[in-house]
Amino acid sequence: MPYGMRMSEETANCTICRQPLGENGRCLHCDDETAHTWTIQDWRPLLTLSLLIAMGFSFTSLVVSSYSEKRSALAAEYSAAGSRTMDEWTNGLRKYRPTAAVDEFEAALVYSHDDFKIQLKLTDALMATGAASEALGQLRALRDQHPGNALVNLKLAELEGRRNHVDEALRYYQNALDGEWPEHTDPVPQRVGVLFEAAEFLLSLGRHEQVEGALLSLAAVLPNSPPEQEKLASLYLRNGDAGRALDIYREQLTINAKDATALLGAAQASLAAGNHVAARRYLEEVKPEGTESQALLAKLNRMEALDPFARSAPGRVRSERAVAAFRIAIERLAGCGVPFAQALVGKGGKQASTDEKDPAQWSGFAKWAEQLSPMMDERKLRGRDDVIESTMRFAFQAETAAQKDCGRPTLDDEALLLLARERMGASQ
Repeated sequence: MPYGMRMSEETANCTICRQPLGENGRCLHCDDETAHTWTIQDWRPLLTLSLLIAMGFSFTSLVVSSYSEKRSALAAEYSAAGSRTMDEWTNGLRKYRPTAAVDEFEAALVYSHDDFKIQLKLTDALMATGAASEALGQLRALRDQHPGNALVNLKLAELEGRRNHVDEALRYYQNALDGEWPEHTDPVPQRVGVLFEAAEFLLSLGRHEQVEGALLSLAAVLPNSPPEQEKLASLYLRNGDAGRALDIYREQLTINAKDATALLGAAQASLAAGNHVAARRYLEEVKPEGTESQALLAKLNRMEALDPFARSAPGRVRSERAVAAFRIAIERLAGCGVPFAQALVGKGGKQASTDEKDPAQWSGFAKWAEQLSPMMDERKLRGRDDVIESTMRFAFQAETAAQKDCGRPTLDDEALLLLARERMGASQ
């Protein structure tokens, strides 16, 4: 057949439905929309395009998912490295400040910049390196984002406390008490911990009335179990309320009569309350003996050895103890830089402090010591109970005054202070 004839026949059919064309060259079948039926050939281009789009989305999702997983893995890796560095610092295994932890946490935030936990860890690392201003800026930014977060407010309280911004620290402690703790975390023990920390902070400032308020709040919510109750008793004792501390320790001993912590605490509280007999009884029950109980027992033994008022002490022993107490008190003042005491001690005494005290501040003690000094002989003091009494009052008051700004006392000094509390009701 001729080539031209084949072309004519081919173009006489519709290229879509393959039906014959009309006289005007249009497909009657396709023009009739109501009669048109789509075939597989009609759908093939659309199906191909849809498949290509789906494959493109799947590939893109796979790439994005893989990239996100890689970023998460890198963030976790750097965060773990920072945490290890901080643990080494906390446990004393790292000599220098953990600047590496800051770098590691910052690297973790590059890959997970909104991770709240890593942001908090970074503030701890900044504090450890001494970058308090940077840590403060980070914490304030976090608080702007999470104003009710208890952890952020607690860290701000601790930071402001270190900066001696007392009012700000107390405000943040209150915000932490009222704030929200992480999900799946029991808020009650967390708030108890904040109260204990706030009480410690107030105690360090000498705000005894506010400490009392915090301790009353704690007493209202604490379970009647040894760790919490004994910690509460210790705070009462350090706040000067030996009676309440002793009551708590005794209550714990009714639960467990062999509780070594409660026995030691009861001994300390008894001594602070001026009852060395009860203190010795509690100490004798502490088993096994520890460093702290042994030190307290040594202090108690020394206190009794310096007591000239003991009924069993004969006249000679009373005189010797009074002379010893006078010498201990004078040496304490001399070592503190008090001029008259340094003169009395002379070359044979302790090395004097280079920071000399104002003589006017100690003028009353100087006159008192001048009157007593000629009598400081065992034979001269025999039968002179009035001078022994005056000597011990001098020693008690001198030791009490020196305790405020004369550094750490020796065992003899501590023994005299204990004896002062028992005999005179002198304050610590």
